[in-house]
Amino acid sequence: MSVVTNVIIAFSASENEAERLNDIHKFQYNNQPFRIVSVNDSKLQKGWYGGTKYLETNILIGAYNHLNLKDLIQHMSTIDWEEPEDVQVIVKEQNDDRFRIINLFPS
Repeated sequence: MSVVTNVIIAFSASENEAERLNDIHKFQYNNQPFRIVSVNDSKLQKGWYGGTKYLETNILIGAYNHLNLKDLIQHMSTIDWEEPEDVQVIVKEQNDDRFRIINLFPS
């Protein structure tokens, strides 16, 4: 049976997105590197997300079956963020009615 967790990770535009993505991909999910995609991934059409401007922040998105969210948060807290106070994990788990925001480093 599926137990899906929807994950959005948002962080400062001043961060090097490629480096942070590489750091996050080091998390092991089902004995595989964690696969999450940037909304700016080169495989996606630029500006696919709507609006009249391009996003000015880093946003990663993915959906996972049986994700250990606690372990992901722990892994992310070990990353050397330039602006850790701006890191947010937005999550909607299988039985949630809405998303919730986890501030990785609460102020």
